[in-house]
Amino acid sequence: MAKFQYIFSALFILRLGLGINMLMHGLVRLPKLDAFATKMAAGFENYWLPTAVAKPFLMFLPILEFLAGLLILVGGKWGRYGFVLCGLILAALLFGTTLKEDWGTAGTQLIYVLATAYGLSLYERQERTLT
Repeated sequence: MAKFQYIFSALFILRLGLGINMLMHGLVRLPKLDAFATKMAAGFENYWLPTAVAKPFLMFLPILEFLAGLLILVGGKWGRYGFVLCGLILAALLFGTTLKEDWGTAGTQLIYVLATAYGLSLYERQERTLT
């Protein structure tokens, strides 16, 4: 049972950190959604990703971030869905970041990818110790 407690504790701490991070990424951007999306979409003007594609995604991104963070914080099966949503968001963000050849930000995003993958693996390990 001690192994379960260690896994539960690790997952709880990861859920708390990543959940708050994602929730707040979305929450602080929601009141200024149009300004956020316009500013970020302008960063793609010199790349082949048209603003007509970038801006609608960026308008929706804070909602997805907020939802992913909320699901991760709720935990249980909802937390697992939050981690999956977080991974999909990160894949989309990595696409845009690497398109702009912003390797520093891409490296930071990969840390989030690792945390997300680790969270999902902790869910699997937790289930294995219970059976």
